[in-house]
Amino acid sequence: MGKTLHWYILRELLRIFMVTSSVLTTILAFGGTFRPLTKEGLTLLQLLRVLTDLMPAMLAYSIPLAALFAAVIVYWRLATDNELTGARASGVSYVSLVMPAVVLGLAVGFVDMAFVGYVVPRFLQKTSQVVQMDAASMLLHNVDQRQPFNLQNKFVIYANSAYRIPTPQNQQPPPGVTRKIIQLRGLAAMPLRNGQPSSIIIARAANVIIDTNRARNEVSVGVQLADGTAFNPTSLQQIHGTIRYLPPDGRPELIGSLLDSKPKFLDLFRLAKLDRNPLLLPRIARNFHTLLRELELQSIAKWYLQQFQPGKPVRLTRRHGVAIVQSPTATLTGMHRHLLLTAARGVPVEVKILHHGRVTQIYLADRGKLLVSRQELNQEAATTPGARASYVADLKLSGNVREKNIGLDSRFHAGPPLIVISSILPVLPDTGIPAIPAAHKASPVVAQLIARIHQQESRLRRQILSEFQSRASFAFSCIVLVILGTALGIILQGRNPLAVFVIGVVPAMILVLLINTGREMIARTPNSDIPGTVVIWAGNAIILILNVVIYSRLLKR
Repeated sequence: MGKTLHWYILRELLRIFMVTSSVLTTILAFGGTFRPLTKEGLTLLQLLRVLTDLMPAMLAYSIPLAALFAAVIVYWRLATDNELTGARASGVSYVSLVMPAVVLGLAVGFVDMAFVGYVVPRFLQKTSQVVQMDAASMLLHNVDQRQPFNLQNKFVIYANSAYRIPTPQNQQPPPGVTRKIIQLRGLAAMPLRNGQPSSIIIARAANVIIDTNRARNEVSVGVQLADGTAFNPTSLQQIHGTIRYLPPDGRPELIGSLLDSKPKFLDLFRLAKLDRNPLLLPRIARNFHTLLRELELQSIAKWYLQQFQPGKPVRLTRRHGVAIVQSPTATLTGMHRHLLLTAARGVPVEVKILHHGRVTQIYLADRGKLLVSRQELNQEAATTPGARASYVADLKLSGNVREKNIGLDSRFHAGPPLIVISSILPVLPDTGIPAIPAAHKASPVVAQLIARIHQQESRLRRQILSEFQSRASFAFSCIVLVILGTALGIILQGRNPLAVFVIGVVPAMILVLLINTGREMIARTPNSDIPGTVVIWAGNAIILILNVVIYSRLLKR
């Protein structure tokens, strides 16, 4: 009899659970399409794709409430129809009667853990890709609606009109990349730095080039300006000459996959992998790349400092010829990456220019500055730590500059106030990846980069911890909610079932609120993770206490 009764109750639970979860999932999915539909201007096909991708994601959030509703309705009906009374009279205990609900709660909990851990992140990311991968439609829609186009808080674009133009034959994209070009008229753009406008750029027209690489899940956006001018956002004074590109360095802005940039879009496997190696997060990898480049430049400057000894000539190779430099003193700048050469006791800084082994020019100056920079071999090297590149240095002579052209002049005469000897190619041994110094021993720039990386790593690990804790708490809530619904259905027999369900939903809503609050507390509080963790699990603790109180009353009957 016990087995038959258990199967009977379990079938009723599953039937109502399936119907309720389907209805709730559909409602939540339609609610999730409201913002993309109104803000992003989705087409009907895109809307259907968003709705299809949201269904599995919303299922994870609907099944706890569906399980709660199923437990309330089934056990309320069994209690109201006196079926539970008959079972108790036959010697069936409350523990045995509740076992089907416990089985449902455990099954729903494991399924929900799989969903919030792996399914939801992937399908939410796919939903974002529908909009992200069609940046051209977003731009056209925003301009048509007189709204700004915000590209990942890097810059904001306004325009009077926008329309798509065909891609010229000489601007065809590489294989595997789809290119769309949107021409704007009457452009106003604001590059952003820490969320604030760094300048205001006005242009008569502009071409927005959008390249989509679906294989790598990346979109790059570059803007070619016609008659662009930049102004200071506070004084409106012109701060640049003609601006031709946005971003100003001419490199397109890369929109990477959300799956690789935000922990909430990562599954548990990727979160664990990211926790072991924070450099897998693009923004941390970029800062670490910048740190390595800065350390490389400083190591070169220190290497040159060792070469410049009093009275010792230093031979510098150029693209065309050789430069031999002698300086009485040499010191590093405050940035530790440039070398200052200065005259001392009447002995100037001397530079001899050689072509084919013969001295052709001689410069004498009061000061010199050796500026070392890095030339990336390609765009990938510019964003990849450890990528190979070449170094180039410029020597700037200033102060009282005198020069002598061998073969033309027999004596020195006054030269221009500034002489730049460019295209110096340092020849250095390959020292590998530079060692990262302690922050208190580093230059201000390096110390700032180290502090920023540590801050980002700390925030990332807090976000990962919050994701692990919140997802586990949400999955565990399925079990305690089902047990709560079972108890409420039994103890509130004879009353309106919807009122009983509403009474059960109140602690469920408090639980969800506490989980989200605790997750934000962990992610934003650098000092301790304990308060946020306590808040995440407080909702389950409250429901567990309610279950203990209610079941203690049931067992006394």
